[in-house]
Amino acid sequence: MSSQLEIRARVTAQIIEALKAGTPPWRRPWRESADMGFPANALTKKAYRGVNVLLLQAQGFGSRFWATYQQWQNIGGQVQKGERATKIVFYKPFSKTVLDNDGNEEKEEFFVLREYSVFNAEQCNRPTIHLPTKTSPTFIDFEPAEKAIEATGADIRFGGNRAVYKIEPDYIQLPPKQSFISEREYYGTATHEIGHWSGHESRLNRLGKNDRFGSAAYAFEELVAEIAGCFMCTELNLPQSEDLTNQNAYLANWLKVLQKDHGAIMRAASQASKAVDFILAFSREAEVEPVPAGVQA
Repeated sequence: MSSQLEIRARVTAQIIEALKAGTPPWRRPWRESADMGFPANALTKKAYRGVNVLLLQAQGFGSRFWATYQQWQNIGGQVQKGERATKIVFYKPFSKTVLDNDGNEEKEEFFVLREYSVFNAEQCNRPTIHLPTKTSPTFIDFEPAEKAIEATGADIRFGGNRAVYKIEPDYIQLPPKQSFISEREYYGTATHEIGHWSGHESRLNRLGKNDRFGSAAYAFEELVAEIAGCFMCTELNLPQSEDLTNQNAYLANWLKVLQKDHGAIMRAASQASKAVDFILAFSREAEVEPVPAGVQA
């Protein structure tokens, strides 16, 4: 059985290789399909979270649905011969009884990192996947994105030629919408900056905590915001930017952070998931709770 350090090192190496190839694994092209969006378990329909989203999207399959070999058989599917599984990770809870300083018994709970092997629907004979009945809004004018952004109450000011979140005055500055090459470029930029906005001390209080990375703090926060922005684009069914100019500019710093600390990508993905949950909670009604980061589906 692989140790936790070995698992984290392997996950980090996969993402680093994807970055070196020139395309961050959380960047995905827009495509119209019935099962688009966040990777989800084909049996439970629950969305995967945290670093597992990155690992599954990096495989490049057209379907969002994944399951274990046994789960596919349970819904009438069969993994095709020769297909290789994708490893995801989750934290399995354990507890044990220990004695405190006074000799009294108390329960101690802890989590152990484990690997889990899943296959994509495209690796199977594609059994019918019954999706839950749900009314889907139309996205012609990207109204869900406007609703989600407006509901946060974030102070967004338009003008100039810079896109930036200013932490001290606590506002987002964006160039005028009409100055963007396309709508997808605008929304990709806006969701990135609102990802930064979520980290303010009055919200998730994340920005100061990232200072522990020293000179890499800025690069790490950019990584969190970029993943959060892409998560939002996926959840809102928005086309994502194909211009990787900014990503390439930060690439060296990102790699430095990841290569130095094997846990960095885990923390970045976890913080990005929390940011997206926080941002979208302003505009969403109560839904079925998704699978928490690192928990088995």
